[in-house]
Amino acid sequence: ITDVSVEKGVITITATDDSNDTLYYNFDDGNDYVESNTATVTENKTYNLTVKDKAGNVSETWPVSIDVEATCTVTYKPTTPNSPEIKDGLIPVKWNGSAWVVTTTDDKEWYDYSRQEWANAVILKDGVTKTSGQTLTVPTSKSTATDIKAMFVWIPRYEYRIEGDYGKCGESVTLPGAIDIKFISKEQKNPSSNEYHINTAFWWDVDSDGDREAGEELSGIWVGKFETTGSSSAPTILPNLQSLRNQTTSQQFTTAQQLKVTGYDSHMAKNSEWGAVAYLSQSMYGKYGNPNYIGENKEVYPNNSYGDHGTFIYTGRSAGEPGKSNTSVSTNGTCNYDKTDDRGSGQGQCGGGASTTGNITGVYDMSGGASEYVMGYLEGTDASLPWGSTSGKNYAGFTEATKPESKYYDKYTSTTSTTACNGGVCYGHALSETSGWYSDYTEFVSSSWRWIERSSFSLVEDDAGVFCYASISGEAVDNRSFRIVLVVQ
Repeated sequence: ITDVSVEKGVITITATDDSNDTLYYNFDDGNDYVESNTATVTENKTYNLTVKDKAGNVSETWPVSIDVEATCTVTYKPTTPNSPEIKDGLIPVKWNGSAWVVTTTDDKEWYDYSRQEWANAVILKDGVTKTSGQTLTVPTSKSTATDIKAMFVWIPRYEYRIEGDYGKCGESVTLPGAIDIKFISKEQKNPSSNEYHINTAFWWDVDSDGDREAGEELSGIWVGKFETTGSSSAPTILPNLQSLRNQTTSQQFTTAQQLKVTGYDSHMAKNSEWGAVAYLSQSMYGKYGNPNYIGENKEVYPNNSYGDHGTFIYTGRSAGEPGKSNTSVSTNGTCNYDKTDDRGSGQGQCGGGASTTGNITGVYDMSGGASEYVMGYLEGTDASLPWGSTSGKNYAGFTEATKPESKYYDKYTSTTSTTACNGGVCYGHALSETSGWYSDYTEFVSSSWRWIERSSFSLVEDDAGVFCYASISGEAVDNRSFRIVLVVQ
């Protein structure tokens, strides 16, 4: 198969055949093969497109997610993601429709990125042991028990390109299109062409010397499934709990490292790592490619649990609709993250729609809920800023003595997002490349406000989103949280 195009439910295939035999196409499992290169489908879903020749030799199977109302549907040929890196500290899990179940790394149902099903893994609570096939308890409120300490989602290494101003099929800022993503091995250090870019999130500068050396490229990263919960001394990553807030950036950085995970470096998310998740969500592998969502519903739904100073911000909640105004904000949100029944009419799931996949396997709280500080700051000529400042506008709590190694943060060199990475675009950081997508609010760092925050909180739901970014002081605020990321040591 060399190309697939879709317009209002009509699939057209272009394929090559060296033997010049008649080609037969199958547009879904169980149907007869037909001698045609077009077919009309009427249901929004992912079809298995298979090609074989007259002798019955199958060429390949290509998942195609169909939106029957769209005049353009994303049909990039799927690539194979790197296998999730599981060390002793993580346990692979999958969703069985009603509960999380322990699985194994060779389970073919663990993940399928071509169907927007991302790999999940957990850290078990101290003293808890589980074997394959056993179910896990997850808190439904702060008073319920749990087997799990933290939940993570695998973001495989990829290269990407953005076609036009708003991605492929993008109509406007309010209805952006798909980001073309190709999964690549960690041995591929450079993009395949000038059109593609590789986010620096997939480079872990082990010795913090600024040079990309052998052994420093990553197969992928494990990203906290929810905003951080728990306490500063015992952080967790769990749904249906209030996120951990009211810490300076330096306190958040220290808290993230308290989540000790054997075989991994646990750290506060960098801005580039946030961007890696955001771009994958806006691809055929993420919520944008999920055929259960149409039009504006392809936007990751915001967590609308009440976000005013210090009250009622619960992880994983959603109203099950795109960002509107704060009139829809409620004390607890409407849907829990595991409310996964399909409502039809292109709305998808109420709870799952707030994840980066449109289902329960994705990353939550990347729109609304609490704003999230990330490790990204503006480098200044004044050595006391931002690391040593104690002023209200720049207080992050770091000092020169406690300044982290450079591998733990993204450094920006100008106040203009198009030139902030050593005079050029910060590729993959979800800054200038996706500025304003879904009408998300954008404000880059300045000499007065040197740190970056993402997502925005639920009271400004109409501005919130995975592509929202703003400048901030790094001081402790009671509606600001953060996210934890793991990389293999």
